[in-house]
Amino acid sequence: MNTFGAAVATGDGDILMRFLPSFHAVQAMKHGHLPKDAAQLAIDTIAKYYPDFSGAVIAVNIYGHYGAACHGFDKFPYSIANSEQNNVSILYITCTKSKS
Repeated sequence: MNTFGAAVATGDGDILMRFLPSFHAVQAMKHGHLPKDAAQLAIDTIAKYYPDFSGAVIAVNIYGHYGAACHGFDKFPYSIANSEQNNVSILYITCTKSKS
């Protein structure tokens, strides 16, 4: 049963598998975080230990609110489908970078 939302991650798979960012983003939404904030928390946790990694997390809650966060790229594109308007939008977010 989906009671909080869903999330997906992409990027450096060997690093992402160590941190389970999709799981952590959904858990953050379970505790009241908005999808954008939940995705950023997951990315920030990984960047703390692997500042040079590249990856992104996209999250959506059960109300249809969505957000994304990324690290290591300049910008990250992701698509959102809107069934009411019968279209797909491509959105871009600016990513965080390592401080080195």
